[in-house]
Amino acid sequence: MKIKAPHLSLSLKFALSFGAIFIISTLVFEAVVSETSEYFMEKEVDSKLQTKISDMRGVYELGGIDLLTKLIEKRAAQSDSQNRIYLLADADFQKLSGNINHWPESVPRIAGWTEVEDTNENPNEYRFLALNLDDKYHLLLGLDTLKEEELEDYVFLIFLGAVLFSIAGGCAAGFLLHRNLKNRLDLISGTCTQIMQGRFSHRIPVSHTSDEIDAMAHTLNTMLDRIETLMDGIRHVTDNIAHDLRTPLTRVHGRLESLLILTLGDKNRQLVESTIAEVDQLLMTFTALLSISRLETGELETNFKPIRLSHLVKDTIEIYEPLAEDKGQQIIFKDAVPNQHTVLDPSPNDDLLVSGDCDLIAQCISNLLDNAIKYGPDNSVITIRIDNSDTHVTLSIHDQGNGIPQAEHKKVLERFYRVESSRNLPGNGLGLSLVSAVIHLHNGNLKFSNEKGFQVEISIPKASTLLTS
Repeated sequence: MKIKAPHLSLSLKFALSFGAIFIISTLVFEAVVSETSEYFMEKEVDSKLQTKISDMRGVYELGGIDLLTKLIEKRAAQSDSQNRIYLLADADFQKLSGNINHWPESVPRIAGWTEVEDTNENPNEYRFLALNLDDKYHLLLGLDTLKEEELEDYVFLIFLGAVLFSIAGGCAAGFLLHRNLKNRLDLISGTCTQIMQGRFSHRIPVSHTSDEIDAMAHTLNTMLDRIETLMDGIRHVTDNIAHDLRTPLTRVHGRLESLLILTLGDKNRQLVESTIAEVDQLLMTFTALLSISRLETGELETNFKPIRLSHLVKDTIEIYEPLAEDKGQQIIFKDAVPNQHTVLDPSPNDDLLVSGDCDLIAQCISNLLDNAIKYGPDNSVITIRIDNSDTHVTLSIHDQGNGIPQAEHKKVLERFYRVESSRNLPGNGLGLSLVSAVIHLHNGNLKFSNEKGFQVEISIPKASTLLTS
């Protein structure tokens, strides 16, 4: 089994990268400063040793071995001699003068620099400089590096504290950066979600910091202004066409009905009746178009109340049962809710109510049941079921027809779209578009399924959920 890696948001990745770069930079800087300080302190010790041994060589050249011996004895007797090592030895490295008894074993018996951890006389770390005097004598000077080590440790502790402070500061800065970037991206995402839900007047907030996100927000808002203008233009044209044509069609419908009374002969009457039916279909199409447009723009006045969904379904079944019987179809209603009135006042014991507009939901159920009867096969069964969950009441209508292909489930929600197999049947391709708009207005969900026939399922939030949210 593959384990999916946890998802990291872009803002969190950016913040982590910023923090990591900040911490790594601090560590590199600390390492460079530590090495540099150690180098210069070592150079300082070497400079002191070089100066002292040069002075002693000058004394040897001026006054010989006796004067040098006296100088070393004098230096060895000083109070700070415990931090320094003086040794003058003969050609066989035997002590002539100094504050140690013999040449340290860890120091090579050749001229040059040596650094050792300790000597027999003192466990501290020393830096040694040996010098050969005319191949007769050997001079050894040593300087305790304890102070330099303490300084190095002090510098290390300071930079360790600086590193810890930098890590804490980097984490805090990364967190603040992540939160700020996430909040601004959430605003963009939330605005886009509102727009996708049909609220085209929403715009992305701008923080006036004139950064790249503000520039992107300005660009997106300009694009949204243009899209809203185009959408309004299209919507107004559609609404105007539907509204302007509905009035003359209504007059034509009235005149045809008047003509039907005066028409003699069965063939002529059938012709007028079929024309009236066509006009009725056009009027229904324009009415549906206007309803969908008003639902999507929020212009339609609604009356939301707690509704018992089961009673609406029963009323709709009574209307459509004769049509189903003509095709030999049987409608089976599996009611999960006891009989009640359609509209009820919410009560603590009544958690199966939905909050909605009774007329719109009734129209939605009518469209779905009409489709099930129209596209379901003759002598089949249509099953209607109401189910209850923690937050939603779900209505499913299941017929035994072929339904809608999986690839066209989203397309059938578009206006005037019709499945190829249903183009010869009556209809205008607006029924499911209207259902989708109604369900969206009620903050519900709509989905299709082709398992053992065709099933349409709508879920509407409970009235108790909406009242307490």
